Amino acid sequence: MISIVSADSGCSELDEKFRARNIISTAAVYIEYPYLYPSAYLCESQPFELDSSEYIIRELKLASELAIKYKPDQIHLDVSFGGLELSNITKETLENARISRKGRDNLMSVLDELKKLGTGLRNQVKCDILLLGKESWAVRIAELNTASCAIKYAVEKLVSNDLTEILIGLPKRCTVILTQDFIISKSLYPDEKNMYGFIKYSIPPNIQIDIFPNPTTMGFYVAKITKKE
Repeated sequence: MISIVSADSGCSELDEKFRARNIISTAAVYIEYPYLYPSAYLCESQPFELDSSEYIIRELKLASELAIKYKPDQIHLDVSFGGLELSNITKETLENARISRKGRDNLMSVLDELKKLGTGLRNQVKCDILLLGKESWAVRIAELNTASCAIKYAVEKLVSNDLTEILIGLPKRCTVILTQDFIISKSLYPDEKNMYGFIKYSIPPNIQIDIFPNPTTMGFYVAKITKKE
C-alpha cells in the first residue's frame, strides 16, 4: 500500500468579533495504512498575513523534510488543481484554470519558486507531487494537525506575554481533545470519525482551554485559551 506525505496551513487568531487576523500554522504529515492519523509530523507556527501566498512555499518545504526522510510514494499539497502534477503547471494553465482569482494570484506569485523546489525534491525522492487540495484525505489529516500546532502556539504565546486570553479559529468540523501528553485534533465529520491529528505536548497547569462553536460561521469551532490566576 502507498504512503503519502501531505501538507496544509490553517487556524487563525481571532479578534473579539471572531474575525481572523492571520494564518498561524503549517503542518506536514507522513501517513500510511490505515490512513487515519500521522505516523510522523512536522509543524511550524509562525503566523502569516491572511493574504500572503508564502504559506504555499512553507507547506512544500515542510513536506520536503518529511519526504526526504520517509520516501513516500506521493506528496499531496493543499492546492486544488484536480490532482495535477506540480511539474505540469504553467502560467498559461493557471491563467485558464477555473479557480478563484485569489487562488490564482497566490499561486502565480510563487509558481517559479514552487516548481524549483518541486524539481529538486522529485529528483531526490522520485515521487509525484500532486495538487489535490481538500480532495485528499491526507491533506485533511494535515489540516487537522494544524489545529494541534496552533493550540501549542497560542499556549506558548500566552505564557510568555502579558496576555490573559487568546481565541483560535479551528479548521472546519474540527475539535480538540487534551490528554496529559498530547494535543489531539479530531474531525467531526461522520465519515471521518476515526480521523485525527496530534502533537506531543503537555499543557501547563495554569492554562485552561475551552472549545465552543463559532457563532458567526457555521461548522467552525473556537478554542479559548485562558491563563489562570
